[in-house]
Amino acid sequence: MGRSPQTDELTSERRSRLLGGVRVLCGGAVQKLWLPSAAVAVLQIRIPARTCLVVVDARLGLAALADERPTSADSAPRSQATLRAALEGARLSTARLERPLRGGDIAVRLGFDTPSGERALIAGDGPALLLLAPSENEERIIWAASGAGPDRRPGSTYREVEEVDRNSDPDRDPDRERSPDPSPEDAALLRRALAAEEAAGVAARRRELEKRLRARVQRMRRALAAVDDDAARAAQAGEDRRRAELLVPHQSRIPRGAREARVPDWAHLDDRGAPREIVLQLDPSLSAAENAARWFRRSHRYQAASARIAARRAEVAESLLRGEELLSRVAAAADAAALRSVEDEAAAVLGSRPSRLAAGADAPRVPYRTFRSSNGARILVGRSARDNDALTLRIARGNDVWLHARGVQGSHVVFPDAGEAPDARALADAALLAVHFSRARGEDLAEVSWTRRKHVRKPKGAAPGSVIATQERTLRARADPARLAALLSTEE
Repeated sequence: MGRSPQTDELTSERRSRLLGGVRVLCGGAVQKLWLPSAAVAVLQIRIPARTCLVVVDARLGLAALADERPTSADSAPRSQATLRAALEGARLSTARLERPLRGGDIAVRLGFDTPSGERALIAGDGPALLLLAPSENEERIIWAASGAGPDRRPGSTYREVEEVDRNSDPDRDPDRERSPDPSPEDAALLRRALAAEEAAGVAARRRELEKRLRARVQRMRRALAAVDDDAARAAQAGEDRRRAELLVPHQSRIPRGAREARVPDWAHLDDRGAPREIVLQLDPSLSAAENAARWFRRSHRYQAASARIAARRAEVAESLLRGEELLSRVAAAADAAALRSVEDEAAAVLGSRPSRLAAGADAPRVPYRTFRSSNGARILVGRSARDNDALTLRIARGNDVWLHARGVQGSHVVFPDAGEAPDARALADAALLAVHFSRARGEDLAEVSWTRRKHVRKPKGAAPGSVIATQERTLRARADPARLAALLSTEE
């Protein structure tokens, strides 16, 4: 973001006067903290018989008393939780203006005494807030709001600074510094600055939600196309069975290697009552009996899956429609309240962790990562050995498909709701993830065992993640970087 118009209203003297109202709060405890944007923090500080609000603005390089708390805490970035953990309960110890020794803009430094030691919140000399901690003879950045820049990442050494001489201010009013109330002009300035940063935070939230919804809509469109392909194959299941039934009576006279078979079709007779001749295209690498058996298997598989395919198509089509509707509502959201309403509804559609904006509570940790197959099916991957146990033994259901890279350590992978006949594409995607999240990662070809969850058990006293699987089948997963990258990009 560019230079704020409020910056032109600030002089060093005015910054110093505003900071004077904050100095009277030294010794007070930080009760609450809000982060309306990466550039602004609002602290609620308790002093005897009074609670005050302090606005700290990195773009304006100021800290001052405020007459109201943020109107839209919904704009808070993810880093708010980290800063809250560091400073809530701390005591304000110092408040001063400073400037880098090698040149730069004036910054505000608020010092705090915390159970973990001294901390300093820096606002100014950069577009985002920083939190510092002493380290030997220097200070290091231990937290930086988004957009702070590559030279201000956590772990970096903070530049040397000098304190700005407040006594040089000819307009300095000691009585004003003892009063914790901002003037009407200063209060208006702070309201405008805070409103501008909150608007910027809401805009950033809108962009993030639009990005996630757009990615979801694109995934659903791809999933719908894949399900339509499956539906088209399922529609051919009856034709596969019919071809097999036509071939079986004549399979003994058709030599291996034949590319076609001419057989009579007694279901269609000509004017003389003779059957019409049908030409069946064969796979020359198989015998006629093997061709017929393959057609029977394919017909059975797709007929068994037809109901599931139809249900999946309805589910994907509904999700796509809902995602497109939410995307249009995000673009039309006029304020934070409207955006929050869309966000709450989007959480269910996105199928992701609860919004960081909801209720302020941390999202519960789940023991698995969720990916989507190219046809939209969910694939769950355990995060660790103990998480593998939780996924397999407590979350997966009896008929869910369970996979593991054969002969090596790796994550348990679960393909839920696979039905009687697991979709071949989703099964292959799950196998690819099983290899990627195992010691076999990087191999050109790896074997993956799969079975139903009901055939997996954990021996008494076995190490975390160690199980015994029976009735296993084996499939081979060949390295496919493009397909793997597409899979990993679907993580929710």
